[in-house]
Amino acid sequence: MKGDIGMTPLRIVHISYDWYRFDPLVRRLAEAARARGHLVDVICLRHGAEPPYEECNGVSVYRVPLDRGFGQPLPVTVLGWLRFLLLAAWMVTRLHFRKRYDVVQVHNMPDFLVFAALVPRLFGARVILEVQDASPELMAVKVRGRLRRLAKTLAILQERLSTLFADHVITVGWPFEEVLLRRGVPRHKLSVILNSPDPRYFPPSRRARFPATEEDGDFILMYHGTMAERHGLDIALRALALALPAAPRLRLDLLGRGEQIPFLRSLAEELGISDRVTFRETCTVDKVADFIAHGDVGIIPYRCDGFMDLLLPTKAYEFAWLHRPIIAADTKAIRSMFRPESVMLCEPENPLSFAAAFVTLYHHPEKRAQLIENAAQDFEPFRWESMSERYNELLERLCGHPRSTAAVAISQQIGSHRPRS
Repeated sequence: MKGDIGMTPLRIVHISYDWYRFDPLVRRLAEAARARGHLVDVICLRHGAEPPYEECNGVSVYRVPLDRGFGQPLPVTVLGWLRFLLLAAWMVTRLHFRKRYDVVQVHNMPDFLVFAALVPRLFGARVILEVQDASPELMAVKVRGRLRRLAKTLAILQERLSTLFADHVITVGWPFEEVLLRRGVPRHKLSVILNSPDPRYFPPSRRARFPATEEDGDFILMYHGTMAERHGLDIALRALALALPAAPRLRLDLLGRGEQIPFLRSLAEELGISDRVTFRETCTVDKVADFIAHGDVGIIPYRCDGFMDLLLPTKAYEFAWLHRPIIAADTKAIRSMFRPESVMLCEPENPLSFAAAFVTLYHHPEKRAQLIENAAQDFEPFRWESMSERYNELLERLCGHPRSTAAVAISQQIGSHRPRS
């Protein structure tokens, strides 16, 4: 079989401690390589009644007999990681002797899953570690009390060993890149590939309608993704309660999974706004655009806790691409992507600041339109077409294939970007 690149296709396998249909990053990268003509497998968790094997848009998905939970104690989480490490290592080793992979790409958390690729690496496969989250900073947030320092120290150690083992490291934003460089990952071994929305799942036809008016019914604020304390949704609920007297048509729609959902439901009742807050179950990647299309303003109320201020959220790209104005906590990560005039920036962990932003955009459609235009301009150089080309160029370079002229141009364009101050 020959791919679009006019050469023998690469054989690639992704390993992810998540559910494939719910993981936008793994799915985008896998399908980008498959569209290039490469042969792509994924080893992941099995969710509910999913089959052990399935082909999804040309990608072969192998599911281990293990699911995951949320909000579990750290020892239980680590035990789940170790079980998956063993199961994934066994499966990728078996598949490697049958398929002879060129690339094994492992997605954290945790970083040490990269050692599942030990046998394929010994037999010549190149290994990529995808750092979606900076483990030490996340452990410092998740672990409380006397164990926090120990957890962060162990997280730094396993991150260091994992990045040393990998042939290349990919991360999803410039703040994480800076952290990894400081911790010793060589620049030549590190690439930034943003988790931009794939137009196949986020078609431009779903972009914003005309700004909502009084006749349009509810004015919908929306958030989709993980719901944990660090994501600040309790701040959004308190802000909604403060804003409703001045903006009575406001509603907040939440879609996702996470351990804080019971608390958020209780808080909405306590604040007397449960009739203005809707909780929706998490959905597959191809349904997220429907959720964004139904709303008026996207919100990102993250806390600044040493981790979240480094996190460049995928939802920010999706809001910008589908022309929804954004209200976000004023973090280093958000400023690395957008100008202040492109996003309604709020003081982190301050419900009054968010409430003021809710009311401002509720009453000023011209402000919403300007934010949409500015954010779209900021995002334009980082569209998925550029990111997927950069990713495929990396795969081919690691495996000794020549670089195309187009790939070189895109790599130089993206590489010249530096975070905004």
